[in-house]
Amino acid sequence: MAHRLRDRDPKVFDRRRSPGKQCTGIVSRNTFEKLSVSKEFLDREFKEIRVVYNSVEIYIRGDFVRLGRERLERWLDSDLGVIRPVDAVIKGMDEVVVGSSVYRGKVYDASGWKGKANWVKAIEYVMEPINQEEIVVTLDPRNPAGFGWIVPLPDRTLVGALSRSDPRPFVPKLQRRVLSVHGGAIPRVKPTPTPIPAIGDRTGLIKTFTGGGIFGIAELLEDFSNFNRLRKEISRQYTITSLLEKTWRLGLTSLRFMNGKTLSVNQEFDFHSFLFSLRKL
Repeated sequence: MAHRLRDRDPKVFDRRRSPGKQCTGIVSRNTFEKLSVSKEFLDREFKEIRVVYNSVEIYIRGDFVRLGRERLERWLDSDLGVIRPVDAVIKGMDEVVVGSSVYRGKVYDASGWKGKANWVKAIEYVMEPINQEEIVVTLDPRNPAGFGWIVPLPDRTLVGALSRSDPRPFVPKLQRRVLSVHGGAIPRVKPTPTPIPAIGDRTGLIKTFTGGGIFGIAELLEDFSNFNRLRKEISRQYTITSLLEKTWRLGLTSLRFMNGKTLSVNQEFDFHSFLFSLRKL
């Protein structure tokens, strides 16, 4: 948002000491293009995701990319001259207070989710690269509405898991050296309107099953009037994910009828509620 308003000399305040949030960063090409950033921040393109549960394998075909979010944030930080680390307090639609200084102008709130949430935990290991073209997603009956993943990049491999409990038991096994590890908590929420124009996790527009927040950012950057449409979609995702948690083992058992099938996705990768009307190839 600030980058699009850079001709107005925006002031960006961040409580973090340094930029470069690490995340898996898998988005649809459509979402990436709506961000309107250089292709230098596109780390890799994928055409297939292989979903694995025991001996069952289902293939999801689409157009996916890995956004180099860490590098993008560092570039934006340098380009915009972000003021950090500070505790900025939003006082109203046009006022922010930082210590004894008062800043006036149109305010956008990107301070993160503040309401109630069903929190899930995620962990990701950065490992040595592997020779693999597809993303792999693993499902486990002990991990209701959670999953593991393997994302091969040119210079490293991202291997992780998301779970309501400790995600470490659900991280796929890979015989590669661990280079680093990161993780955190992700809110599963029903979005609600905010009194101050907001963007990012503050809106609650976070894909419920996967925890992806870049989708909501891209849609709002294109048009802030998209909020109500997106709120309905994320609310549907929240309901579907809650149902999945309660019927997880039954749902996994039913996957055997899809073994070996290929599903084609487009909008469904972002609008998960569309998955119930997928076409089989």
